[in-house]
Amino acid sequence: MRFPASTPQPRSAVSDQPGGRPPGRAGGGRRVLCAAAAAAVVAVLASGCSSGSNGGNVQRVSPGVAQSSESTSADGTSWSMRARNVDLTITDAAVHLGAAGTARLEFTVDNKGPVTEHLGMVSVPGLGQANLVGSTGPVNALSTAGIMIDSESSATFGTAAPAVALPSAKGLTAGGTTPVLLEFGIAGLVHLTVPVLAG
Repeated sequence: MRFPASTPQPRSAVSDQPGGRPPGRAGGGRRVLCAAAAAAVVAVLASGCSSGSNGGNVQRVSPGVAQSSESTSADGTSWSMRARNVDLTITDAAVHLGAAGTARLEFTVDNKGPVTEHLGMVSVPGLGQANLVGSTGPVNALSTAGIMIDSESSATFGTAAPAVALPSAKGLTAGGTTPVLLEFGIAGLVHLTVPVLAG
């Protein structure tokens, strides 16, 4: 008995591939995933470079690197510091004795740093905390953070605002020296030894 010849069936493209995948589909998928991963890596690197550039503009000095100097003469003490987000200079710092047992600390602060500074506290060991007097503002105004010193600006503390009035002149003698502590919002605590001057 004759059986009719079977009609050849086309080979299935799916059945010839492992797992039943059409040819080229697995390789194409891998290529797409690799391209996406490469794009993500490039994006991350670009983001890191961008943030590093901005961070450099703000910091100006590498983290952990600090440079400071201090010098004292008969007319006043000068001090400077460069660190992360800090480029601060104090010049001609001296205590001036006034009438009726009063005294004031005179000096100039130059803030070349990238951020605003605040002088938050001044004290003299043995005398206590000084009274900070801010200007009428907005430059060198007094707030809860202290006396504001904008980036790329300076503040001169003298007889008029801004000013630093010591609680008293007890124990201070013209021609001598005295330790002074100044606390800044960014630069932190600064220890100075300044001359005491008459008038």
